[in-house]
Amino acid sequence: MKRRTLSLHVNDTFTLELESHEGGGYLWTIASNDEAVAQVRIVPRGSTQCATATPIGKSLPVRVEITALAEGKSVVVLEEKRSWEMDVKPLNIYKINITVKQ
Repeated sequence: MKRRTLSLHVNDTFTLELESHEGGGYLWTIASNDEAVAQVRIVPRGSTQCATATPIGKSLPVRVEITALAEGKSVVVLEEKRSWEMDVKPLNIYKINITVKQ
């Protein structure tokens, strides 16, 4: 599990890229977040990249955008897993502790 701590101000946006294993059926999902404090968007990169620039068998990274909405704290948990595997541990977990200030 990867961990990160962020301190943001209201209306700040933080962006990070996560390695993807989409070719194996894995997708990043938002498992936890206080939506009153932060908005989290997962943006696949495939639609804006040229397919010839990606080696065969390699997936493009996904972009995660976190926007601070209101003062408070949120724990964002992102999981990379296959949607049909209900009782299987995620391939990757990324936990982000966020503090939002005015």
